[in-house]
Amino acid sequence: MTIHTDRDLVLLSRQGSKEAFGELIERYQALMARIALRMVGAPDAAQDLVQEAMLQAYLSLQDLQKIDSFRSWLYGIVLNVSKGYLREQKRRSRFDFALDDEAPGDLPGGADQDPQQIAVERELHRLVLAAIDDLPPAHREAARLYYYDSLTLHEVAAITGASPGAIKVRLHRARGVLREKLRQVYPEIAPRFEPNGYQGRRKNMIQVNVVDITKRDDKFIVILQAEEEERILPIWIGPAEGTAIAMGLRAHPTSRPQTFDFMAHLLATLGATLEEARIEVLKEDVFYGTAKIKLGDQVKEVDTRPSDVLALAIRTGSPIYVTDEVMEQAARPPAGWESEIGPFAPGEGVEVILKEFEEQRKKMVERKEGEEKKE
Repeated sequence: MTIHTDRDLVLLSRQGSKEAFGELIERYQALMARIALRMVGAPDAAQDLVQEAMLQAYLSLQDLQKIDSFRSWLYGIVLNVSKGYLREQKRRSRFDFALDDEAPGDLPGGADQDPQQIAVERELHRLVLAAIDDLPPAHREAARLYYYDSLTLHEVAAITGASPGAIKVRLHRARGVLREKLRQVYPEIAPRFEPNGYQGRRKNMIQVNVVDITKRDDKFIVILQAEEEERILPIWIGPAEGTAIAMGLRAHPTSRPQTFDFMAHLLATLGATLEEARIEVLKEDVFYGTAKIKLGDQVKEVDTRPSDVLALAIRTGSPIYVTDEVMEQAARPPAGWESEIGPFAPGEGVEVILKEFEEQRKKMVERKEGEEKKE
C-alpha cells in the first residue's frame, strides 16, 4: 500500500481526485474534531463545524499557496469556522450594554462588572495580543495556539509540525518575552526580589565551561561548571554526542571533518557566528537548549539539544550559559557528585573516551584491511 504525503494528496485533489481529498480529511479528521470541540464545547455543534470546514477546504483548495502546509491551513479553517460560530452565538445572546458597544465579543465584560475593571481587563487583553504579535513567528504561533486558542501541547505540536519538546521551549521563551513587555506597563507583576548585579536577560544566566565528559555503564555525562563557583551541572547525553564533545575539547585530529566540524566550517563560510550556546529549560528531567546565531545584522535563536549546541560551541569558542533556574534545579557540589558517581578529576573522562575511540578506530581499520586481503 502506497503512503502518500500531504503534498501528493493535495496535488491529486486539485486534479479532481475525490479519493485523495478523502484521504487527506481522514488523516486529520480527529484533530479537526478535537479543535472544534475544544473551541465550542458542544459535540453536535463541533461535528457540524468540522463538516463545514471540510466543505470550505474542498472549495478553496485551489487557493492554497503553500501545498506543504496543508495541515496548518486546514487547522486555520477549522479555527475560523469555530470562532465565527462563537461570535454568532454571542451576538444572539448578548444584551446591548453601552460598555460593550466598542468591544470585541470575546473580551471580558458584563452588566454586573465594574466599568473600570472592564476597561482594565480589555486594555490588558490588548497588550497581551500586541506582545504576542511581536514574538518571533514560531514562538508567536505556539503562544497563540496554546494560550489564546487553548489547545494542548500535543495538538500544537501536531499543527506546527514541531516536537512537543520544541513547543515547550518556545512557550517558555514566549512567556519570558511577554513577562518583560507587560512589566513595562504593569510594574506590580514584577518579582518582589531581583538578583543584584544583572541587567535584562543576563540576570538569569550563568556562564559555564565544559570541564569533562564521563562514561558510566555506556552512558555519557557532560559536566558543566560555573566560572565563579564550584557547583557542577551533569547532563546525560548520547555516546556519539559525548565522543564529539570530547574530540572538540582536545581538538582531536580526524581523517576527515566530522559532523560538528562541518557545521562550524559552514557557519564560518556563510559569515555567521554562534554568539551563545544556552541551556534554558529543565522539564521532566529533559534539558532544552538554544543556539544564538548571528548573520550580518540578523540574530536568530534556534532550538536544539544541549549536546548538539555544546559540541558546536566548543569548536567555535562560543560562550556557554545556563539559566539560574536550571542551575538551582540540577547543579550540585562536587562532593555530592563524587559520592554518587565516583572521584571527579576534570579531564580524566575525556582522555578515557578518546583512548577508547582510537582503539575502536584501529580495530575497524584492521578489520577492513583483513577483509580486503581476503578479497
